[in-house]
Amino acid sequence: MGLLHFGMIRGTRLDLSLLDSPGTQLTSTGLLDKLSVVINDGQWNWPLITDIACLQITYMLPPIMEGPDRISWKSKDGSFNTSTAYDLFHPPGPKVAWSSLLTGPFKIPKNCFILWLAIMGRLSTLDKPWLHHVGGNCILCQDGLTETHDHLFFSCSFSRRCFAIIRQQIPLPWPHRDWQHGVQWASSRWRGKHVVNAAFRSLLASIVYHIWKERNARRFQQHSRPPSVGRLVVEEIRQRIMSIPLRHSVSSIGLYRLWKILGLSRGLLNDLFVLSSPFLH
Repeated sequence: MGLLHFGMIRGTRLDLSLLDSPGTQLTSTGLLDKLSVVINDGQWNWPLITDIACLQITYMLPPIMEGPDRISWKSKDGSFNTSTAYDLFHPPGPKVAWSSLLTGPFKIPKNCFILWLAIMGRLSTLDKPWLHHVGGNCILCQDGLTETHDHLFFSCSFSRRCFAIIRQQIPLPWPHRDWQHGVQWASSRWRGKHVVNAAFRSLLASIVYHIWKERNARRFQQHSRPPSVGRLVVEEIRQRIMSIPLRHSVSSIGLYRLWKILGLSRGLLNDLFVLSSPFLH
């Protein structure tokens, strides 16, 4: 059974639109039937309609005037594209503040994916009802505490030691609240295009990724690493920063110094001095 949805009348053409919700059933035509099935001798020829609201809609339709039929898609220019088609079936939701944590020039896709799952609470932690038979204690700290998102990030003694090792190398601020409050704090503090904030966002994603990776390695492979894995996290982001060319600015110099990338910071500082020297102009 097909659904024909009431659209907008524009001039001499009927703009039939697929709506978010099922809409009102006016005809029992097939999905592949054309508009001509409700037209006979140049006039509207609707089948039997019992719903009063639908009947009123059919009376509102103007007579069909002479002119070629045209197909119009509900977009700015009236042409079809896959983006608008996707939005019709999957309307975009409200923008969330934490979306900024997944953006920036230093983002690493696999890290951002795990961070996204962690923010949504979708990682398969053992507090999920369907995993109760496995045993719900955290395998990282083995303190007999339930494995939850709040525990892993960052109440677990293992993740806290990782965090401490990272902060010995990079002065990463963190409120040490529960996970969701920490996400809200980071979303507000590290937003924008400043390269230092972008590096902090990428660092957070890397921490979450490697903690979750360590958890899986211990649970499924019986292989463990010490909390010094935090050094691997710092080195991963340092290498990422070095792989992205940045324009010469005070911000980029500050970023290189913060991450102890001294060769690049000195080179940029020398270039800035040459460009700003009054004796060279």
